[in-house]
Amino acid sequence: MRKYSVLAGLLLLVGGAAVAQEFPKVETAPTFMYIRTSPNLTNAYVVNGQTVTGSNSLNCAGGGGTLAYNLTSMFGIAADLGGCKIFGNTLGLGNTISGSQFTYLFGPRLTFRNFGKFQPFFELNFGGDRAALTCQSTAVKCLTTAGSGTYSKNAFAMTVGGGFDVKINKKLAIRLIQAEYLYTRFGNNCAAQICNNNNNQNNFRLKSGIVISWGGGS
Repeated sequence: MRKYSVLAGLLLLVGGAAVAQEFPKVETAPTFMYIRTSPNLTNAYVVNGQTVTGSNSLNCAGGGGTLAYNLTSMFGIAADLGGCKIFGNTLGLGNTISGSQFTYLFGPRLTFRNFGKFQPFFELNFGGDRAALTCQSTAVKCLTTAGSGTYSKNAFAMTVGGGFDVKINKKLAIRLIQAEYLYTRFGNNCAAQICNNNNNQNNFRLKSGIVISWGGGS
């Protein structure tokens, strides 16, 4: 009789654990996105007789979304797309450069669902980044080195980081913050003079939004 009691207790524990391991199969997350880009300029260039050097940064704000498919309660695969508009800084040229960035990334995600409504996650993504810049100045260097003042290129990109969600109910959660290191490699073979020796860029990406869950598994 004692053996059956022990077995019944184990079954109850396993059943409780199974309930605790329920998770959504699909999660979609529309978010606000901010990228701080560091062009990592390693050479000087001249605009209207003025020498410009250093690693001036660009700000880029916009939005995007993530579609994640969860294979288990902890492990999932995510696709991350986002676009933003460059503003604020212009590589030492004053407010003369406008443009955009579009990131397309894919990779594994680990989500820890054992903390109640608080659910931290970590992910590693690989893909690309498309940058498009337009010069709005009559500066000779700006117009002639990029041909008609426009420039665009795709490059390898990688992100590593994480964040946390706060569940509101079974279907909805708030993604309070997602902070990531964004690595891009635009190389040193672009047409503009400022790209010389610019092999890689160390950037920062910040996201925040909502999470909508679909389906369920255990």
